[in-house]
Amino acid sequence: MPFRGWMELNGEEFTNSSRLLAHLRPPAPANDEAIAPPMSCACDVTIPYDDTWPELEATLNNGPYTLDTAPWYDASRPESAEFAGVWVMDVQGLDTVPVQRDISEAVCAGGVASWARDRSRQLTFSALIVACSNAGARYGLNWLSCVLRQSNVRGGVDLKFYRAHPSGTSAPPASQLRTTYGTVLTTSPKVVEIAGRGGGTRHRQGSIFRVEWEMVCTNPYLYGESVTAAVGWDSIVEESIEWAHAPDCEDTASCDLPTIYNAECAPPVIELEAAQIPVCGGCLPLCSIERRTWQLSGVLPSVCEETTVSVRVQNTGEDPLTVNFFWRPCGSTEQCDKTAAMSVSGLPGGMTVVADSITGRPYIDNNGVRQRQVGIVTTPTGAPWRPIMLDTLMCWELVAESAPGAQYTVILELRERDS
Repeated sequence: MPFRGWMELNGEEFTNSSRLLAHLRPPAPANDEAIAPPMSCACDVTIPYDDTWPELEATLNNGPYTLDTAPWYDASRPESAEFAGVWVMDVQGLDTVPVQRDISEAVCAGGVASWARDRSRQLTFSALIVACSNAGARYGLNWLSCVLRQSNVRGGVDLKFYRAHPSGTSAPPASQLRTTYGTVLTTSPKVVEIAGRGGGTRHRQGSIFRVEWEMVCTNPYLYGESVTAAVGWDSIVEESIEWAHAPDCEDTASCDLPTIYNAECAPPVIELEAAQIPVCGGCLPLCSIERRTWQLSGVLPSVCEETTVSVRVQNTGEDPLTVNFFWRPCGSTEQCDKTAAMSVSGLPGGMTVVADSITGRPYIDNNGVRQRQVGIVTTPTGAPWRPIMLDTLMCWELVAESAPGAQYTVILELRERDS
């Protein structure tokens, strides 16, 4: 189970044990401005097991934890001040990536295994809704449901958490942050147990609810925090393409071209027919190309030795941009070593396109607004682009080929991926 003391869905905090305990056990105010009205049940609730992280407030920089600054507080709803917060007790499904592999029994002994695939994650949550009154608990239940229902959008939302308790380790807290994408709600919160008395008053309905709900991560991987690397090209070389003419060419004086001689085979017969429109992503000029190379260094270490690479390309010129990218091991010139090919075709001047290796969907970044792109991000063969995954134990070079003088910038976003 990951650290249960803090989680965030779609950028909104829905559980924070440090905030909850600060409401139940408010610290002594340092000055008159820090005095906040305590909850009526602050003295009635005892916490026998406190596994909160004392440095959470300072790390997130979202304090001080008072009722009037809580994300659910509404001055027009008095019961919102009687709700202390949500405390997650258990989360199942955020360990390793679930794998599905079917086995078909063979005619003879044994069986045959199908291709393995990483299936979606099934998440099960169990949490406490803590309040000082039954009305406050009901308000908290409705607030939690509203936050979780944000994931009903198409494609789901992000779920952020710490994969381990940040205390008691020399690892930086930021290295423990993980995010899942495509998280959707499949079963809404349901009250399975009611405990506590109505604000310390007998013969009142309970003010502490135990609730359970289920979610699914359509993207099964856990991603670490991103590291951005601006590409500063190590070398820029312009290469010309040499042309030649056949030995039987009569007019050899009009062009200064070499002659192709081949005594072993006759020139092929070329039949004239209507030209077919080529399927090409990132067609480049035939006269000369500009090849740029950049060596990637300082990649995040990964337990599974791989990292995702998202590519952001901005056309800083006025003319449409066409450029082909591929990765290769450092120093290699072998054609077979090329991998993760990507083409940007016809990107208008001043526009930015992002090949997102997390979602697998390229998009246009229009001043922070994602817009759909069609036919801009593909591959040199015209096949659909696929997310880029690199082995972090190897040294990699990024190679870009474009028309000479093309104006563009490239920024990479690297993210560790857990399996």
